[in-house]
Amino acid sequence: MLSIIIINYNSKDVLHDCLVSLREVKLDKKFETFVIDNASTEKINDLETQFPQINFIYNCENIGFAAANNIGIKRASGDYILLLNPDTIVNENSFQPMIDYLKAQADVGIVGCKIFNASGEIERSTHSFPTLSKEFFHANEFLKPLVSYDSFISKFIKKFSSSKALESYWDHNSEKEVDHVTGACMMLKKEVIEKAGMLDEAFFLYNEEVEWSMRIKKAGYKIMFVPDSNIIHLFGHSTKQRVQKQSVNKLLVERYRGMLYFFSKQYPRWQLKLLK
Repeated sequence: MLSIIIINYNSKDVLHDCLVSLREVKLDKKFETFVIDNASTEKINDLETQFPQINFIYNCENIGFAAANNIGIKRASGDYILLLNPDTIVNENSFQPMIDYLKAQADVGIVGCKIFNASGEIERSTHSFPTLSKEFFHANEFLKPLVSYDSFISKFIKKFSSSKALESYWDHNSEKEVDHVTGACMMLKKEVIEKAGMLDEAFFLYNEEVEWSMRIKKAGYKIMFVPDSNIIHLFGHSTKQRVQKQSVNKLLVERYRGMLYFFSKQYPRWQLKLLK
């Protein structure tokens, strides 16, 4: 059985559309869905009557993405766990190919699918693990054009280097082993969680699925992109309802707080010092 976990925070409209789309899903076996609301100011209680088959859980405070997902994981009875963003639209074939792949591949722990944005363009949904060089370019906007996908430097890196720095940039039309997939749609085996542990609740928002993926890889599992499944992702809605400068700054601070914690857990101390 598949257990779907959706974390909601002030995303009622898109959550409603996501739950409607779940009605179209066709699976060989039944599935269960948990919606964990992280103390939204926008109440969603009326959705319970519209979707009586959904398990709604309400947190008294915003405990963060990782901790909220762990609540769902503890309640889940499925052999497969799917983390799904509320700002997604699925179709009848979104999940069965992912389940079939996990079932057939004993050494695969996580799979991700093809993701389209609202305009029908492919969203880059696979990434390499963070490194000092990646974070250096990410933090310096004026340098980004130098390593854009079509730049000479990027083409040189792809041709003559084994670096994974450009792992996001490919056509997403073939099966591929990757470092990690986006947490917007991430499916994994329950047995993998039992071996590698659950999400680290010290992460509040951002980078928790990246660190989780690294732990799962270290536990001996592969992480794969499977092109036969697809969803639509209304990117960023769950974190950008209010695009005021203060809110954006808080999100930026949270991203780097999570990145510092990631480096402190997974990399040598000298790298953490350089990152700071």
